[in-house]
Amino acid sequence: MADERSHRFAALDGWRGVCALLVALHHLNVHGHFYAWPLVRNAWLFVDFFFVLSGFVIAHAYGEILLSGRDVREFVLRRFARLWPLHVTVLAAFVLLELCRYATIGAAFTGGRSVFAIFTNLALVQSLGVHNGLTWNTPAWSISTEFYTYLVFASVCLIAANRKVRLALAATIMFGGLATLVFLSRYGMRETFNFGFFRCLYGFSAGMLTYDVWRLLPGKIGGTVMEIAVLAVVGIFVTFAPNIRMLEYLAVSVFAFAILVFAQQAGAVSRALEGRAASALGRWSYSIYMLHMFVIACALSLLDTFAKHWTSFDASGNETVTLGGVWSGDLFAAAYLAIVIALSAFTYRFVEKLGQRIFGRGLHGKILAEPLRRVDRALRSRAP
Repeated sequence: MADERSHRFAALDGWRGVCALLVALHHLNVHGHFYAWPLVRNAWLFVDFFFVLSGFVIAHAYGEILLSGRDVREFVLRRFARLWPLHVTVLAAFVLLELCRYATIGAAFTGGRSVFAIFTNLALVQSLGVHNGLTWNTPAWSISTEFYTYLVFASVCLIAANRKVRLALAATIMFGGLATLVFLSRYGMRETFNFGFFRCLYGFSAGMLTYDVWRLLPGKIGGTVMEIAVLAVVGIFVTFAPNIRMLEYLAVSVFAFAILVFAQQAGAVSRALEGRAASALGRWSYSIYMLHMFVIACALSLLDTFAKHWTSFDASGNETVTLGGVWSGDLFAAAYLAIVIALSAFTYRFVEKLGQRIFGRGLHGKILAEPLRRVDRALRSRAP
C-alpha cells in the first residue's frame, strides 16, 4: 500500500493547472475572443472538477492511514497548512487594497468586503451560510467548503476502518449532497456561499469512489484515442450543459470519468500534461486559483483611476471591460494570465511552501495541535 500511495498522478496535475487558467479567464470580463468563448463563459464548472480531483487524490494519499485520533490530527494540520497561508495572504492583500480605496474615495468595507467578513474568512467559515453573498476573495468560497469536507472525510475514515463500509458512507454522503442541491438549494450546481458545502461534498465523495474504481481496474482503460475522446466530451459538456440547468448535475460524473481515464496516464495527451509547462501550472494551480481575482481587482482599480468610459454591457447585460476592440481585449487577457502565472510561481515558493514548513515545524504541538491532541486523548480514554 505504501508503494501505491507514493504514486503521483502527473497528468492530473496538468489537468489542474489548465482548469485553473480557464477559471481565471472566466472571471476576466474583458471584451474579446476569449471572453466570448462558451467554454470560458461556463468554466465555473471546473470548480467541481477540483472537488472530484481532491476527493480522488486525498483518498489515494490518506484513505488507508487515518486510523486514530493522532492520524486525524496530523491530517488536519497538513490540510490546514496547505490551504490557509495563501488564503490569508491574499485576504490581507485585498484588505490593503480596500484601505487604499478608503483613503481615496472613502466608501469601503461594505457588503462582501465588510470587517466582519474578514474574521469569517480567517476562520474559513465564510461560505457555510454565514453571509448572504460572496466575500473578499470570491474564489475562496470553495476553500472554505473544502476544508470542512476534509473533516468529514477524516471522520468517515476514523469511523469505518472497513473499506466496504467506508465506501458505503461515501456513497451516502455523495447522494445526500446531490439531493440537497436538487431539492433544497436555490442555485443547484451554481451554489457557492450558502449550500456550497453540499456541492463540495457531492464532488469530493464522487472522487473518493472514483479512486476505488481506479484501484480495482483490471487493466488500463486509457490510451490516446480514449484521452482525446474524453477531452472532446468534457469540452462539449462544459460548453453546452449550462444551457439546460438539470444537465449541470452530471458534471461530477463527467469529471469523475475524465479523472479515471487520465489517472491511467497511458496516452499521448497524458504525456503532454506531464511535460514541464503543464507540470509547473499544476504546481502553481492553487495560487492561480486564489490570486487571479486580486489581479483583476488591481487592474480595475487602475482603469478607474486612469481611464474613462472603459465599461460596456454585453448581450446578456453583463458589464464588461472594453479596450478598443476584441484584439486589444485578447492582448489584455494574455498579459493578465502572464501576470497571474508569474505571481503564482512566486507565491507557490514563498507562501505555499513556506507556510507548510512553518505549520509543519513551528506550530506543530502548539497553536493548532494542542486542541487536536485533547480530542485524541479523549478518544483514547474512551476506547475499550
